[in-house]
Amino acid sequence: MKFAIRLSVFAIIFLMMFEFDIQAATTYKRGIIKSYSSVRKTPGGEIMKSDTGGNINIYSPEAVEIVGESGTYYQIKFMYVGFVYVGYVPKNNVIAQTYTTDDAYEADLINRGFPADYAKKLAILHAIHPNWTFAPSYTGRVTGGMDFYTAVNGEYAVVARNVIDSSNTSLRSTADVAYKNGVWIPLAGNGWYGASAQTVAFYMDPRNFLDESHIFMFENGAYNGATQTKDQISKILSGTFMSKPFDCLPGANNCSVGTHYYVDTFLSAGADKNVNPNHLASRVVQEQGTKGSTLSLGQGYNGNYKGYYNFFNIGASGKVDSEVIINGLIYAMNRNWNNQHISIYEGSSFLSNNYISRGQSTKYYQKFNTITPSYYGNQYMQNVRAPYQESYKNYEGYYNSYSSKEAWDLGTYDFLIPIYSNMGAKTSLDSAFNADSTLKSLNVAECKLNPEFQSSAYNYDCYVKEDVSEVNISAEATNGSANLTNPGKVKLTQPDTTAVVKVTAVNGESSDYVINIHRIKMDGYTPTEVLNGVGIKVSGNYASNIEVGSDISNIINSVLNSYHFASIKITDNGGAEIKSGIVKTGQTITITNSGITSSFKIVLYGDINGDGLINIVDLLAIQKHLVGAKMLKDENLKAADLNKDGALDIRDLLLEQKNLLGEYTISQG
Repeated sequence: MKFAIRLSVFAIIFLMMFEFDIQAATTYKRGIIKSYSSVRKTPGGEIMKSDTGGNINIYSPEAVEIVGESGTYYQIKFMYVGFVYVGYVPKNNVIAQTYTTDDAYEADLINRGFPADYAKKLAILHAIHPNWTFAPSYTGRVTGGMDFYTAVNGEYAVVARNVIDSSNTSLRSTADVAYKNGVWIPLAGNGWYGASAQTVAFYMDPRNFLDESHIFMFENGAYNGATQTKDQISKILSGTFMSKPFDCLPGANNCSVGTHYYVDTFLSAGADKNVNPNHLASRVVQEQGTKGSTLSLGQGYNGNYKGYYNFFNIGASGKVDSEVIINGLIYAMNRNWNNQHISIYEGSSFLSNNYISRGQSTKYYQKFNTITPSYYGNQYMQNVRAPYQESYKNYEGYYNSYSSKEAWDLGTYDFLIPIYSNMGAKTSLDSAFNADSTLKSLNVAECKLNPEFQSSAYNYDCYVKEDVSEVNISAEATNGSANLTNPGKVKLTQPDTTAVVKVTAVNGESSDYVINIHRIKMDGYTPTEVLNGVGIKVSGNYASNIEVGSDISNIINSVLNSYHFASIKITDNGGAEIKSGIVKTGQTITITNSGITSSFKIVLYGDINGDGLINIVDLLAIQKHLVGAKMLKDENLKAADLNKDGALDIRDLLLEQKNLLGEYTISQG
């Protein structure tokens, strides 16, 4: 997909209708949800559905904006997994209060460097929480901050930096490494996929989170004993596996034998390492879940690494779950983190030394490093929604630690708010802003596309016989809401015809898939002549003259690029098709051209056992044959005939040995 975030007129109008913005009014009615509540489309009506189709239920102490009322219901505006909704909840389940903003305070925020759209929202928070302080933090450490979309493109440049676990595929990336022709590729364990540029932009945009429930992603992560209390940590850990004590056994590293409490470990680690202990606690809840995981329960993995703990998932990376878990446990084992206390305590050092002391002192900057060179590197987590999710956990713990709503409103917290330049209109996850203009599939019935179709490739050639007068193009957009202009049947009146399939994303961005259709004469070459034409020698049923280490895809591309009507298939010994990977003795090349199909066994001289390598195992295979212990046959026997005299004898053994010693190079010709 050609990525550039720009907003269509429709998208801007939609945003004006539904964005989480505050109009010029100086009053704001805030509601705190008292307990579990389903949000309804109308008063007493159907429950609202989320972007993934589930019921929308909100819980205490979710903070919402009250925008209207109808009978016994309040109409509320709120954010739910990043999407903004307007719905209804019963009045008796909401603590409501109206606040008035201070125009002078808002003006002061602007004078201190906050953009007007920041200042309006921060003025509301100030009206509710007069003791909260906000300081502008200039990204890139330049006046006005770095360009927002330069930052987004920098962050998105490596797709695996930002992953998401939503089943809503419109939030996923369709870049090469993340997606192939309708299939999303896991990038960080099962269920975690690359986030789209639109998704990354939304979660990088600070304006989306200047509300009471999520602003804690910008809380200063340094230790402050006056505002960070044991009670707050207890509330964050409430309902999780860390609400119960743990025991340190004899031999525990840096942990006295006996019963300990997680809240005390977080509090002491925060004070000693100069890290906000609430920040630490919510981070672990985010990483380990409420019930804990293999990395925090000490149970090991497949019988290995028992008794090791990695609460912060440091070093836990990989493409599949097993790789993530094992790497995390190895990291803990190498540091002798053999109890809960030391894992949390030393993991806190990692955060302090690698993030807080470097200036990445908020959850936001630890995810999106736009404050400290090298930008977009040294980022703690891959989950693009981690600051959003963790900040709510902090808010929830903080709120519940106060004796009343009034006491909560008068609490003291410090926030560092990232500032960017050239931010443009507000970002959104809504489908109206979706920028996906890729194809899921593309096919021309009468010919093969060259190169083979890939969603991120936009130019193709295909070849038809000179008497073909029409081709039929079929295509499907990745995003079902995108507009697809497909020429369908295309008349061929010239030797070369260009057809264009145009995909227009919902936000107006578009991509052109160009197909150059060529009418040519049949070439008349046999399969043997096709292989000879690309430098592969054919002798009977064998194909050789392929360099050791060659990739199968190179052979396939050579044939398809040179012989436009040929088809090629390479299979392993079990008959499974292979499209990439190193060439090995025993693989089969099947070529069809000019109505003839022939198959040939690949021979790599010196690769006797068919693993694509030449090593001591192959030398032993020749020795066993010569002494009659294990006889070679067919392509394996031919691969051992290094001097190509038709006989396997001591001379071939010596040549294999000299090759291994670097005294001779085996010829594949």
